[in-house]
Amino acid sequence: MLRVTRSSSYHVRYYSVLPKVSHITTPIFYPNAKPHLGHLYSSLLCDVFHRWNKLNGTPSLLTTGTDEHGLKIQAASEKNGFSDPKLFVDKLYKEFVSLDTVFNIDFTRFIRTTDPDHIENVKLLWELCEKNGFIYQGTHNGWYSISDETFYPETKVIKDPKNKGKYINTESNNEVIYQSEVNYFFKLSQFRNKLIDHISNNEAFIYPASKRTEILNELKNTDLSQDLSISRPSSRLKWGIEVPGDSTQRIYVWFDALCNYVTSIGGIQSVIREAPLNQTPLQHKINNSTITPNQWWCNTTHLIGKDIARFHCIYWPSFLMAAGLPLPKQVVVHNHWLCNGVKMSKSLGNVVDPIEMADKYGADVVRWFLLENSKLDEDGDFQEDKVKSLRGLLVSKWGNLINRCCAKKFSINRAVNEFNSEGQYNLSDKDFINSLFENSETNISTDITKLITELNDLPQFMNEKIEHFHPGLFLRKCWSIINDANTLMQNGTPWNKNGLQQDALIFVCMEVSRILAILCQPMAPELTHNLLDFMNVDKDKRTLQYARIGFDQTYGKSCNTLNKGVPIARTLNSEA
Repeated sequence: MLRVTRSSSYHVRYYSVLPKVSHITTPIFYPNAKPHLGHLYSSLLCDVFHRWNKLNGTPSLLTTGTDEHGLKIQAASEKNGFSDPKLFVDKLYKEFVSLDTVFNIDFTRFIRTTDPDHIENVKLLWELCEKNGFIYQGTHNGWYSISDETFYPETKVIKDPKNKGKYINTESNNEVIYQSEVNYFFKLSQFRNKLIDHISNNEAFIYPASKRTEILNELKNTDLSQDLSISRPSSRLKWGIEVPGDSTQRIYVWFDALCNYVTSIGGIQSVIREAPLNQTPLQHKINNSTITPNQWWCNTTHLIGKDIARFHCIYWPSFLMAAGLPLPKQVVVHNHWLCNGVKMSKSLGNVVDPIEMADKYGADVVRWFLLENSKLDEDGDFQEDKVKSLRGLLVSKWGNLINRCCAKKFSINRAVNEFNSEGQYNLSDKDFINSLFENSETNISTDITKLITELNDLPQFMNEKIEHFHPGLFLRKCWSIINDANTLMQNGTPWNKNGLQQDALIFVCMEVSRILAILCQPMAPELTHNLLDFMNVDKDKRTLQYARIGFDQTYGKSCNTLNKGVPIARTLNSEA
């Protein structure tokens, strides 16, 4: 339980928090082209979850990175004139680090599948699966997609209606070619019933429920008797990890890539031994006991796009079970983003460059837009005009609310001293509020009571929405509270009042802005940092403990005497 221990006359709700430790992962991304909006969206959902955990005191890790092996990378490097694929990925992985930097993605580790510790862990995963009898050598005949790095069954292959003589698969519509070769195989067929049992008995393992149903239906209705090819001949795939003991074969890119999630928190041996780590930043302490990689692993959430659900919900758990390793806690699956209602594609020229949008409107405005319009099981629709309008709304609604409270006619500092949790007056006392505004023409006392109740309930509401990856519901609630505070300011007319009436109105409106700025730090870290600075909120009072009515007795000093400019600029220098 997260508890606020200091005494207060204001109502405080106690609420359950997320697990004692948390490890959330983005997919690792192919660095065969510049990052796009989908990469940002996955990273952003993870970042909010991670930042919220840290804000409420839960030790948390966020791992991300790049998937740098495979035929797709090999082909892209050759196409771009690189003789060595490593030189190609050394250049492009930096684009993904830059994306994370621009959008303040607070990752713990950025892993590359070319990292030496990862390569060793992939080999160990292979050796464990082989030792346990789940890998064998055989001949594979089938339809292979280079773009998807996977084979497709005959039932999912059709003639390409746009290119005579070529074939595509019906899942991704990418080209497939028929090939026959000697590979190593993984006995996927032996895990079908185990997977069905685990997913059926653990409802939260795949989330949301619609994706869980899809995977269960696929397992129950699809024949998994054909085992999974997990290697490629070195003659065709030069850019990959060598199969242990066989230089003629390279490890299948998905067997390689999925292992990153374990490598990132210390590696397979550490998870097996449950040994403490002797490195930072993965070493944390709770009650003087070091958290082990095994503890991190059992509290791991993978967040992925719907196009790679099979790999994470069927292949990856099977590999882990074959190696004798525990399964992660959960796989969260999200849908994709459209642009003005149309699927993004290079041919249409409607692929959104997230860094370009950040340059025009601000990284936090783009973050807010994506989060507010996020629905896991529905495709989002990116509309630039709405992003531009959002910046205007933040200025006119939230920024203006703070700015009006900072007018020289008012005193935020005096209002805070009078109405804080240890002050002389208590706005949670309905009788007091009613008596204070008994002669008011509008129902101000009811509006104040409603805002105080909503603010007190907001941390619990936020916890529930972030835990279930529904940031949009939380942000829409924030807009409702901001609008109510602006209505209170307008109807309460503090500029026409004096004494306690004026101070009560200013106090409530400023508490709305302060508490929302604290809670919205995971969503818009730079914007909220600037707002809290503008309100002179001490840096050590920006934690969840202070996200309560009246719990900060010191902010607001000099806000009504200094000309500080505006809380949120209407435009950026780079905006057209």
